[in-house]
Amino acid sequence: MLFKDLNHKLTQALEFFVAELAKIRTGRASTALVEDLELDAYGGRMKLKEVGSLATPEPQTIMITPWDKSLMHDVDKALRESSLGVTPVVSGDNIKVPFPALTEDRRKDLVKVVGTKLEDCKNVMRGHRQDAMKQVDKTFTDKAIGEDDKFNQKEEVEAIVKDYVGRAEAASEAKKVEILTI
Repeated sequence: MLFKDLNHKLTQALEFFVAELAKIRTGRASTALVEDLELDAYGGRMKLKEVGSLATPEPQTIMITPWDKSLMHDVDKALRESSLGVTPVVSGDNIKVPFPALTEDRRKDLVKVVGTKLEDCKNVMRGHRQDAMKQVDKTFTDKAIGEDDKFNQKEEVEAIVKDYVGRAEAASEAKKVEILTI
């Protein structure tokens, strides 16, 4: 149960980290940058991916086609007010979102953001490791396992966490290369 629970928690942390990396802009436009933007629609808050289709017809452009044309203004407003710093262009039934090429300074800043997110992910994973280690110690203190089992379980926890940290670092390095590639 301990290892299954640990694997589940570490998988969630890694998936969250990878999803966060997908939101960081590289040299190419990606629908992941805008799909979770919220807008006022139908009397509530909805995500952009819930009110229209998203596509990247060109490497530097995202095209949004709202299914309900009455939401064009709301989609436009959500994009303008977002932290992306983009100026959407409404043309007919579509909204085009052009992304200018990244400057070298901006690329370096984004690499730092990736590093910060990696450290956050590692800290979460270390927290899960500490919880698992405490659980192993508790089962030993309760005399449910012996000294050898305690040692073996702690080694296995370390190996599992090391594997997940390695996966996070690999995803981070791949994103850094993607950001720095012009």
